[in-house]
Parts: sequence; structure tokens; C-alpha cells
Amino acid sequence: MTSPATASGIPSDYYNRLADVDESHWWYQGMHAISRAMLGERLRPGLRVLDAGCGTGGFLRFLLEECRFSTAAGVDIGSAAIALARRRVPEADLRVAPLRALPFTDESFDLVVTNDVLQHVPEEDVAASLRELRRVLATEGSLLVRTNGSRRLRRERSDWRAYDRATLRRELEVAGFVVERLTYANAALSLLAAARGRVPHAPSEERHGIPAGTTGGLAAAVGRSTLRAEARWIESGRALPSGHTLFALASPP
Repeated sequence: MTSPATASGIPSDYYNRLADVDESHWWYQGMHAISRAMLGERLRPGLRVLDAGCGTGGFLRFLLEECRFSTAAGVDIGSAAIALARRRVPEADLRVAPLRALPFTDESFDLVVTNDVLQHVPEEDVAASLRELRRVLATEGSLLVRTNGSRRLRRERSDWRAYDRATLRRELEVAGFVVERLTYANAALSLLAAARGRVPHAPSEERHGIPAGTTGGLAAAVGRSTLRAEARWIESGRALPSGHTLFALASPP
């Protein structure tokens, strides 16, 4: 069966828009800093890494520039995303596949990351998808999850939700993970957005949800500095109590 060029329910130019910003935009740079803070010493040379839901390869490119891994792989449900990722990360093993059916053998990776993917997995596939992430992770490995966050679980449709801490922890534990760290992020900017009556919503065929704007200027500098300050807070071992993004660091028992 032919794989879809894009995930369902998003604009046809979604991945091209993502590729334009997922390395250079201040929001993604801030998320990279927070990911680095969450991983700490687990981000070390010689590991085997999988980006599950790698999109156009921006985060995988960031990882490979941060650390010398022994092998790198990525999967995405959209063949158009993988085509773009292959240009950006030609040294990685990139395949078209959903999280619920990863095309790798058991314990293939020491580090698995999945960014802004879990909230899009259809409700009936969440448990199977998390079990697959557990299956391909080595016994001493680590899983880093970044997903939509909310103080209370919020669903807009079966394939889009914003997780609260308790729900994300419970679903990871049911899948066989031990949750070591769990924190919100994007806290200050989320408060500002809430004051303006703005909250994240599911993407649609008309609305892609990818951050827009230039990578420079005052607003970008403030946003970048704010997220980097959160990264330093998280790196110190502390957590943030709210935010439109939620991070979890988990491992097998």
C-alpha cells in the first residue's frame, strides 16, 4: 500500500512550511535547548538514536550536530516529510512508518525521541504506539517525549489532544516505562497567549499551526531568551508548573 505524502487533516504544504523553520525559528531553538537540558548526560557519543515522527529532519539534524552517535534513524508517517529529511540528514536511516508499527528490531536504540507527535496519534493507537517505542528501546535506554501540554487533558478530536501531567505519566507507565522527569515548558509565553485568549488548536487543512514570523527582531530575541531561561531552570533539576508544552523523560524499568 502506498504511504500518504502527508498525514491526514493538514495542508498539502505543511512539510515545506515546517522545513523552512524547524531549525532556524526561535521557538524550535528554544525547544532544542530544553531537550538538551532534559537529556543532560544521556546525550553522549556512541549511542543509537531514533527520532520517531522525525518530520523534515530538523531535530535529528540538531541531535547529530550536538553529539556523535553511532547510528541515527527516523520515521514519519508522511512520505513527503521523509523525502525532505533525506536531503537534510542523508546519513540517517529514514523510513516511512507510523509509531504503532516501527520497522526495527527489539532494543535497536539507546535513545528514542518523539516531538509533537503523540498528540496526533489516533486515540485507539496511543497504547500500541507507546508499546512500540518501548519495544525498540534498549534496556538501559531513554525516551524523551515532547507533546502538547495543558493543565487539564483537552481533546478536540480523536487524533489531537493536549496532555496534562497525570495523563501522560499514566499512559507511559501503562506502556512499561518508568517516568523519571515530567515538566511543562513554554510557560511564560503560554501565559501571555492565555491572556490574549489564545490556546493551541488542532491543525486542519486550512490551518497548519507552524510558528510564523522572522527569526530575528525583538520579539524573536525575547522568545528565544525566555525559552533558554526555562532550559536553565529545567537543567537545574526543577520543573515548571504549566505551559503549552509538556516534556517527559522515561526509561524501561
